[in-house]
Amino acid sequence: MAEEIETNSAKKRRVIHWNPDAGREQSNRRWTWKRLLLWGVGGFFGLLLTAGLVIRGIKLVMGPDVFRPRAEVVVAAPTIADASSAFISQAKADQMHDLALKSLRELRRMPSDHPIQLQQMILMEKALNEGEALLAGHDFGKAFSVFEGLKRDTDAFSNNVKIKGEARQSYDAILLRIKDLELARTLAPGSLESAFDAAGAGRQLLNDGNFTGAKKLFDGAFAELKKAEKALAEHVRESLVAGQIALSKGDKEAAKKAFGAAVAKSPGSEVAAQGLKRAENIDRVYALIKQAEQLEKETRYAEAAESFKKAFALDAFSAVAQEGQSRSARLEKETKFAAAKAAADAAAVAKDWPKAIAEYQVALKVYPQKPEVQALLKQSRESAHKEAVQKALAKGFEYEKAYQWKEARDAYNETLELEPSQTEAREGYTRAGTVIRALLQYEKYIEAAEQLANKAEFQAAIRRFNEAMAVKPSYLVNSDRVQQLHTLLMAQNKPVEVTFKSDGDTWVSIQSFRTPSKFETQLIKMLPGDYQIIGRRKGYRDTELLLQVRNDTPPPTVTVICSVSNSKS
Repeated sequence: MAEEIETNSAKKRRVIHWNPDAGREQSNRRWTWKRLLLWGVGGFFGLLLTAGLVIRGIKLVMGPDVFRPRAEVVVAAPTIADASSAFISQAKADQMHDLALKSLRELRRMPSDHPIQLQQMILMEKALNEGEALLAGHDFGKAFSVFEGLKRDTDAFSNNVKIKGEARQSYDAILLRIKDLELARTLAPGSLESAFDAAGAGRQLLNDGNFTGAKKLFDGAFAELKKAEKALAEHVRESLVAGQIALSKGDKEAAKKAFGAAVAKSPGSEVAAQGLKRAENIDRVYALIKQAEQLEKETRYAEAAESFKKAFALDAFSAVAQEGQSRSARLEKETKFAAAKAAADAAAVAKDWPKAIAEYQVALKVYPQKPEVQALLKQSRESAHKEAVQKALAKGFEYEKAYQWKEARDAYNETLELEPSQTEAREGYTRAGTVIRALLQYEKYIEAAEQLANKAEFQAAIRRFNEAMAVKPSYLVNSDRVQQLHTLLMAQNKPVEVTFKSDGDTWVSIQSFRTPSKFETQLIKMLPGDYQIIGRRKGYRDTELLLQVRNDTPPPTVTVICSVSNSKS
């Protein structure tokens, strides 16, 4: 029998018919059995309603007992129920009437498309009319009992209608589920067949109006389908587990077989499809992972990370490869960091600050946010700076002790570049500069004295030599060269008696030493050196002589006479 689609359904649903030949009847027949049944039921209710109205009108006119049979009244012994009903008030009967009528009105709005339901509705309408007649006849106790029974019948009818809808939906759902679980037929032998048989039996009960029995059969069918569903899920789960185990062992063929079995029973399984895809390269992935693990054991973390990376590139779902790459990269960083910090700590203990600074910087490149390493780097730099200042200053002192003034000045300058406020370096720089300038001046005076001595300007040389001695640092010892110059100048610093002769008429002068004078013979003490002797006489040509006075040679006799007349020239 074809199922009708209920008008209050929110959306269309697929209906699977129990009868394969359902719906093949010609739909263009004018009169069907349903129409005949509806017309019959409608006519019956119309006649029943008309009869009720007529009977009620007669009772109102002629009295409530007009239709009661004239029989001999037999007084029976009162029962407990009769005694209770005798005390039912009209209000209580009216209240029960309203409840029963309200329930019946709600049932009238429900579709009654089954003969048994129509029969039940007719009986409930009849009971309503009977109760209302008793209520109108002021037989409130019996009316209350009738309405109370009617209320129970309406509740049962409502529940039956509800079960009918659930049963019909269950039937359709069972047929659809049987089709969906066709893949599980071999995994749960007999379950689908049992569910199919239960669905057929339940359908028959639906047709007979036994909705509760049909619902129980359908529930049993669902239980059988649940077994098939569980068997199918268990099979897929076991296949997936076997596939995962095969993947973990790098067994390509076993993985493909297991995931293929899962796909065969669950074509839409993304996990199974993903497993098949992974199985294509799992042998290569497995080899790379084993290689990486061996490299990790050898603490070759960078190479291990690279192997894990290659494995992950082949299998993007390999948690082992992903975790291994992350772990090896982390271990590489930790190893590099630990090595750099250990080397830096050792260098710091040895006060090898440049190496300590370099190694701490390497460690911070690995983990830039390590506060303890940052603090150690800062401390190393401060220590390196302090030590550099001390070394440069000590170097300046050492050079100064060795009278290496240029080197000392450079060392003090290096100290000041490191720490401009270093007082000792500043004083040392000034001191070294002063000595250097003094030495330069000293050398300059000595050279000048040598040049003058070479020119026999011994007095000027002596003056320059004395100036050199005045600026000479006290620590400085005269070199052989200076000592020889000093000896020479000391030797030429003693006056020599030189005998001058003239004619008494010639004015004799010694340039830069003696003013002109006349004499015939005169003994003059002269310091060694070269002198220009000039003789002048009026009317005669001047006489000029170069006199070299030396202590190491006998003093000469110098004759200065102007004897050449100007007229003869």
